[in-house]
Amino acid sequence: MTYFEAIKDLYRNSFTEHGDSPASLLTPKGRNSTRFSAIDPFLKQGKLSVCDYGCGLGYLHDYIGSKTNGKDVNYTGVDMLPEFIEKCKEKYSKADFFVVGSNDLIGKNFDIVFSSGVFNIITHEDPAISKQYAFDRIKYLFDITGEVLICDFLSDFVDFKQSNSQHFSVQEIAEFCVKHLGRKFQIRHDLLPYEFTLIVHKNSNILRPDNIFEKQ
Repeated sequence: MTYFEAIKDLYRNSFTEHGDSPASLLTPKGRNSTRFSAIDPFLKQGKLSVCDYGCGLGYLHDYIGSKTNGKDVNYTGVDMLPEFIEKCKEKYSKADFFVVGSNDLIGKNFDIVFSSGVFNIITHEDPAISKQYAFDRIKYLFDITGEVLICDFLSDFVDFKQSNSQHFSVQEIAEFCVKHLGRKFQIRHDLLPYEFTLIVHKNSNILRPDNIFEKQ
């Protein structure tokens, strides 16, 4: 059994109650700018395409704009909740937004794929299947990444877990990354105390015999 419809109802009800607010994204304390700061080193000069997978109310769009003055960034936001996408289209006429289902393909590639909070809630009755679903989606997101994938998770290093929350260990994410994505990655546990962020580069080619990563 899957919980996708229940998750959509959870966000829909929150949006009805709180409107255009971080509370509608189940993050009432905000702190989005702290999460988003993981993208800062990759907001290079020149044209750049960004996919915000699970864009919610489009706050990453605002953040990127504040860092780049809105120049040369082609932003696409996707989310499974139509109400979020409708609101984003009202707010940001020059960006692309569309609804995606739990297993839908996006249909194009991007320099950066960013995903925040998407895998924080259990999606299947069996927790192991729920995690496998998350891993499968992350592999897909990496497939459509041209340069870097940035994705955050609830950490296992917590004092309390809600019944429907999904937490990952640093070790399982690192092992998954090396096995299925690449060796050139960072895991940042310094942004927020109960979350961590995976940053994995598309190009992890190793130059032999020096045994160093090929420069981007």
